[in-house]
Amino acid sequence: MISTMWRILTRQIDTNQAQDDTVLREACTQARYGSDREPARKAMAATRGDYDRRARYVRVLAESTAGGLGSRVDRTTGRVDTDAAWTDQWAARAPNNPDAQLVRAHSLMSRAWEVRGGDWASAVRPEQWAEFHRLLELAGQVNDLARHLAPEDPTPWANQLELMIDQGGSTEEVEETWRELTRLDPWHRQGHALKLTYHCKKWGGSHEAMFDFARSVAAAAPAGSPLHVLPVCAAAEWALWEHDRESPGSTADEIGQRWRQDPIMQSDLDNALSLWFHQPASRHADWLNDANFLAYGLARTGRDADAASVFASIGRYMTTIPWSWWGDRVRGDAAFIRARRRARRAA
Repeated sequence: MISTMWRILTRQIDTNQAQDDTVLREACTQARYGSDREPARKAMAATRGDYDRRARYVRVLAESTAGGLGSRVDRTTGRVDTDAAWTDQWAARAPNNPDAQLVRAHSLMSRAWEVRGGDWASAVRPEQWAEFHRLLELAGQVNDLARHLAPEDPTPWANQLELMIDQGGSTEEVEETWRELTRLDPWHRQGHALKLTYHCKKWGGSHEAMFDFARSVAAAAPAGSPLHVLPVCAAAEWALWEHDRESPGSTADEIGQRWRQDPIMQSDLDNALSLWFHQPASRHADWLNDANFLAYGLARTGRDADAASVFASIGRYMTTIPWSWWGDRVRGDAAFIRARRRARRAA
């Protein structure tokens, strides 16, 4: 009976990364399962000049290769096939198309992370590290080609920033890439999210550096900008670290209570609500992702009434991150459904 009820409840959520974008959803499906790259080609061509949507399309199309043909490990060499995925084939047939090269570069990055896995670094085996770095090296070469083909596009620079974080690039290299990215697009949403990751403690940064970056960006961002959610994303990273590494004996509720009792982190939530969520500006490409982070922060701190309208706007489109970060071995979908239920009751 319980399992039947849970299946009914989980049908109310949709974790497809394309979310409610029917064009992107169809492009991913046709390319991966129907062997038709034309919808993906048209979808990417339509993003030229719309760098917010372009960054999202590159990421989602690329990640559609994970777990598929292009991620299979050769039993003889122990390596991932880097010629068989639809992104590899598209790039091979369109060597001068920056769209194809961008998507392939990011798909190689996605496949590298599939090989590495999501465990802490200490749990990754040497052979996983070797293949992880090989795939990232190849991704860098393909991304360099994309940057050459489209010199005014900030998207290859966002890809490069992500590569440098993954590869442990030097501070000088990261900052040089950051300067070029923000020169081309000062408010690049994905770029700022990546720079936040760079400052996270789990990547060798610190809570102080992470929060300083997020809050300084949010303070300068115009009203309606998704960058007002950046400090909330920082708080979610803080909570994950505190629960898993700093205070592993603490419960998720205890971490949430500390979040609730911090007046500055509460002010971050207030600002995200007033300066972003309640602004009349049109939705940006990753709007649902940011709304999930905002709902998560409100739910973790017991602000269920405030979360109600955010959950209503999300509908069924739950994102795995940050809901899988809730802790206490609670599944992400369970955390989302329970938090949404509480918010609806408090509305």
